[in-house]
Amino acid sequence: MVGFGGTEVLRKVEVPDPCVGPREVLVKVETVGVNHIDLATMRGEGLARDVQPGQILGIDPAGTVIGKGVEVSDYVVGDRVVVRPVVSCGSCHWCIDGLDDSCDEMIFVGVHRPGGFAEFIAVPESNIHAIPNGLEFAEASVFSHSFPVALQMLRERAQVREGETVLVTGASGAVGAAAVQLAKHAGARVIAAAGSNDRAGWCLALGADLIIDYGAVPKFAGRIRDFVPDGADVCIETTGSSDLWGQVAPSMAKRGRVIGCGGHVGGQVDLDLFWLFRTRATVMGSAASTRAAFVDALGAFSEEGMTAPIHRLVPFSEFHSAFDLLRDRNRIGKVVLEVSQLTT
Repeated sequence: MVGFGGTEVLRKVEVPDPCVGPREVLVKVETVGVNHIDLATMRGEGLARDVQPGQILGIDPAGTVIGKGVEVSDYVVGDRVVVRPVVSCGSCHWCIDGLDDSCDEMIFVGVHRPGGFAEFIAVPESNIHAIPNGLEFAEASVFSHSFPVALQMLRERAQVREGETVLVTGASGAVGAAAVQLAKHAGARVIAAAGSNDRAGWCLALGADLIIDYGAVPKFAGRIRDFVPDGADVCIETTGSSDLWGQVAPSMAKRGRVIGCGGHVGGQVDLDLFWLFRTRATVMGSAASTRAAFVDALGAFSEEGMTAPIHRLVPFSEFHSAFDLLRDRNRIGKVVLEVSQLTT
């Protein structure tokens, strides 16, 4: 990243191999996801407000251990691993309480330190996790940012209970698809809402009990009330769309919980305080995930045979086109770069 702006600031350049600290692991990158966080970092926005040009993007690389620091004992050369993006300090009161997603010194791989848009990456040992047998590198990259974020929203923020009804907006995206599957795993009924018939229909295979195409039916609150007259107990809102928010509020049950994690479709919504008062609703934000959520999500993903949706694998040499795909509202799942296809 040679400056701030759009994808024109991305260049393929030669850089020295990473230095590996005593508690760090050197990973040869095979795949990495393309995320809206990358776009924000290019613009110097969001998490990247203090980031300087020259950063290497890529928050969710997966690959093979090829070296390690002298104090690393749990991994050996040849291990297949996926990187957890959040690097926490381990010593602030949030970390001590197990809430390391709120760490006072939290930084992100691919935002504040070099990321996976490179042949090699050095990361703290605590930030890598073994890839389960049978899981491909690309699937591991899709998992890394999406499933722990979704589990954090469902378990820690919404505290979803068996038998409750969960509405997921943007359900065909990576986080949305993860939320559909994890909510079903928790014993909830799931309403999957997406922006086209194909995308909504695809969510049936993920286990959704009701699908909504809000591209065709933008006023969908009535359909939700037909399905569950008392309203949805939880909404996992992944888009930040003001139009969707206008339907989420009337779809919610009394004391419903709305959890937001995305703002790439506008990010500004109207909040009717009278609705908030009358329904005793709770509106919460969620970002990243704790290490515990990452570990538990990886276990559930592997044991339950969940799907990590991949829209397309893109050779590293075509990284600019990968961002065009990211902006495509018709995509289903995540765009993944094949860094192993890196050519000079």
